[in-house]
Amino acid sequence: MIMFLLELTRNLLIGLWFFLRPILGWFLIVIGLIGMPMPIVNGLIFLVMGLALVGPRNRVVRWSRVHIKLLLERWARMQFFAVGPLGRLAQRSAQQISRQHRRMRWWFIERRARRQAALEQQHTPSPKLFD
Repeated sequence: MIMFLLELTRNLLIGLWFFLRPILGWFLIVIGLIGMPMPIVNGLIFLVMGLALVGPRNRVVRWSRVHIKLLLERWARMQFFAVGPLGRLAQRSAQQISRQHRRMRWWFIERRARRQAALEQQHTPSPKLFD
């Protein structure tokens, strides 16, 4: 009976977390955006935490990433005094961040595969040489 109640409580909490996680994430994103120009609240921390909770696969987050990249590309093509060089600098920075993110993701995937292979090798019985 107790195990059933624990399992039921666990399932309810997991379901509640999946429901509340995006709400908490968007709340932290709003706090981060409000706190960006303010000197007291460090908005970047709240913004990063909110984006981590919402996740990169969210439709709004993906849309904004694409449109920011298009905006940087448009700025990089401009021939104005400060806008063009700053746009090219921002575009190179965004490309470098994307490249580092991809490399880190590949490294984590390879690391997970190595760990799983080591665990499988550890659990396979070794052949007996002498019977």
